[in-house]
Amino acid sequence: MERSLQEPAVVTALAAGGFLGVIADGAERSDLYRAWIGGGEGMGIAVLDAGGRCYAARPGPQDPPELVAFLARCVQARPDVQAMRARTEPLTAPTDQHWFGCLLLELGCRVESEPLLRQAAAAGVADAHHRLARRFALDGDVTAARHWLALAPPTAAAQVTEGYVLFKERRHRDAIAVFETALRHPGIGDDRQRALLYLGKALHEDKQDTRAVPLLEALAAERTGSTFEAAALHTLGHIQNPQHGHAH
Repeated sequence: MERSLQEPAVVTALAAGGFLGVIADGAERSDLYRAWIGGGEGMGIAVLDAGGRCYAARPGPQDPPELVAFLARCVQARPDVQAMRARTEPLTAPTDQHWFGCLLLELGCRVESEPLLRQAAAAGVADAHHRLARRFALDGDVTAARHWLALAPPTAAAQVTEGYVLFKERRHRDAIAVFETALRHPGIGDDRQRALLYLGKALHEDKQDTRAVPLLEALAAERTGSTFEAAALHTLGHIQNPQHGHAH
């Protein structure tokens, strides 16, 4: 995990995406951390647009492969973010609010995604409920996550969110069962890799590494360049070389 942006792969990714890399002290500038990443202070990565507005963020230190994959996703999403922010009229169509809120949430932009998803949910977009649950689970606010999840229809995507909330609640065996059910659903779509990653993490936390390792290896071997594949590699590294004092 890096406290700098000097890893060669990261430098290459920054240059390829036209990014300017700057390091800010998360303790001295906790105001920026709260506004861009969420929470009080710490380590993380925030990606700003040309106007200085955050559109993507990830808390915590990042392994180089994870950061490279995240930066690539930011580049891919940049035109859509620019197009939506360039609109002269407010986003009033619930479908637009939902779509843009989901995109920003996927990128980790919690501050701007939340009001969009709230508006979409209030307008009757059912999928927005579990997206809000996912947003609050990112902050560890499982009470708020449970509130929104209770309002969501039982889709495959909502099951993935349910598994994630259970994982946050450290109910790992329950999370395993929910993720396995979601993965059998033909409508899981883009949430498949997310479910595989957190199923692997939950299996590891439940001391089932004989199941977790091959699952995470298969996910990493998909090689689409996603952040989930990079996170699978990180989790495998943790399983094989656990940090001193780590316990489950």
